[in-house]
Amino acid sequence: MPSTKVYLSTLGRPVDPGDARISVFDRGFLYGDSVYETLRTAGARVVEFERHLARLHHSARGIGLDIPFADAEIRAAVAATHVETGNDDSSIRIIVTRGTGPVALDPRTSEGATLVVLVQPLTLPPPELYERGIAVVVVTVDKGGGGLDPSIKTGNYLSNIQALRQAIAQGADDAILCNRRGEVSEGSTSNVFIVQGERLRTPDIGAGLLAGITREVLVELAQAAGIPVDEGALRPEDLYAADEVFLTSSVRGIMPVTRIGGQPVGTGRVGPVTERLRRLYAQALTAGS
Repeated sequence: MPSTKVYLSTLGRPVDPGDARISVFDRGFLYGDSVYETLRTAGARVVEFERHLARLHHSARGIGLDIPFADAEIRAAVAATHVETGNDDSSIRIIVTRGTGPVALDPRTSEGATLVVLVQPLTLPPPELYERGIAVVVVTVDKGGGGLDPSIKTGNYLSNIQALRQAIAQGADDAILCNRRGEVSEGSTSNVFIVQGERLRTPDIGAGLLAGITREVLVELAQAAGIPVDEGALRPEDLYAADEVFLTSSVRGIMPVTRIGGQPVGTGRVGPVTERLRRLYAQALTAGS
């Protein structure tokens, strides 16, 4: 029977969610002083584990957090927890907090990092969403306005939550954030691509986005298939004028967007380039399993 299990470094083993207790003095809880990665399995294999671990270390360096757990230790914790769930496939969140200490901002008061591995049954969006696409809106939340380097993935996600709240209030499924220059940055938990003719366009790192692992894989797949990819500045008007739009993330994969701000994207249906890339990505997942 599929289940959820949690590994805690303070216990050294996977436990049921009800037994997964973290101190209220943990800095991840108090301040969002933590880094994390969200992954999935395919055929019981963790997808792009190496790239996710590399980004976890990049994020940790970005906030001056020393991860005392070796990659082999993290891998073993993930493997043991996934097996313990009994899931065919799982979604996985690896979290490293700066640990517990007194209620004080000074990070030197931390008593040492805590590792959490949260493993749940893999739940994908309903098939009809991939078939008809989702609706998004461009929101007013300023990506990168909180003083954090957008290339690091921390537990501080309030701007993304606020963006998604705005989208939901407007009857949309997801939000597109822009930077202070008014350029498209990313989705609330995803990267953004548009299709113009047979060419892909996506914001570059300078737009203030988190460089997604699926984004990186998709660029490689597209280039290998002879689909040109341009990384550069995009503005909201480029989204409205696009033939196709889609979002990418580790769990959802490639999610088509067929409406932006109440207006149809292209024909208002999932486009042929998006469908081709979805097939290529599905093949890549299967090939690696």
